[in-house]
Amino acid sequence: MQDMGMTDKQFCGFVRFVLDALKEVKEEPEKEKKEDKLEKVISNLQKTLED
Repeated sequence: MQDMGMTDKQFCGFVRFVLDALKEVKEEPEKEKKEDKLEKVISNLQKTLED
């Protein structure tokens, strides 16, 4: 099976998604919730790499 590449537009959309998620983590005042949100971002990125 051949891998499909990303267009520039798709890549920019992916970067926007990650940036929004990280901004949301940064703005979370509660340390426990912040760590949970950050773990979710990390998990989602790891799943993306494994697909």
